Amino acid sequence: MYQPVLKLKPNGAPIISGQELDVLGERLVTDFLKTPLIDPQEIDIDRFVTRYRRYGLDYKYLSHCGVYLGTTIFTASDKIPVYIPEENHAKFIHVDAHTIIIDENLLAENQEHRYRFTLGHEISHGVLHEQYFIRNEGTSTVYEQETAGIRCRADAYSLRETKGVRWTELRRIEWQANRLSAAILMPKSMVAIMVARYPLKGDFMRQTELAHAMSDKFNVSAEAAYYRLIDLGYIDKEYGLTSQQIFVGDLSAYPASAG
Repeated sequence: MYQPVLKLKPNGAPIISGQELDVLGERLVTDFLKTPLIDPQEIDIDRFVTRYRRYGLDYKYLSHCGVYLGTTIFTASDKIPVYIPEENHAKFIHVDAHTIIIDENLLAENQEHRYRFTLGHEISHGVLHEQYFIRNEGTSTVYEQETAGIRCRADAYSLRETKGVRWTELRRIEWQANRLSAAILMPKSMVAIMVARYPLKGDFMRQTELAHAMSDKFNVSAEAAYYRLIDLGYIDKEYGLTSQQIFVGDLSAYPASAG
């Protein structure tokens, strides 16, 4: 199993750029698949987590309202809160070290894309952020004293730019987990092969066509695929596309060409 050597701040948070996260994702998937990344394909993220990264994986209701989608636990704890719908209350459970819990709502058939990205996000915390959460155990990182872990709110998985938002350490960590999740689910060399089949410059319809082709090939949402193309520089800027326009390819509101 490939273990990256990360440059860390004194608090344990990694210093790593988006481009470096893309390279790291490539390295991890290459080591996982044991083959060159020349065939675009769906990455078995469950196997990546449990067999390759050797994390436990469990499913619980993490809240009564779906506010939390996933949690990553680095040290064993008896104080991990979960919601019991049959009893309509929360309780603490024991969770072993190096365990990911995914909210049970994401097991619904229509939540597969969200499930896959959430699991990729959580294992990215495992790859990148164990030292940060261990060094800051029991602080404002969401769990009680003597628990090193993070609960990720639904809005932590947003792929849109957050211009004007103050970049706290925790926000930067969530951004890193999102970028690495995308890099694992859609490795840049596989994306490059897909892009070669679709001339993109100045053609919005081709951009959404490619996003949908990537969605089918990698088993991710069209929106995640679209933002991956932005991250990798294949689309110069967002042009304000909405999720609906990405999903259905409705680009009638946009100019016929763009630089």
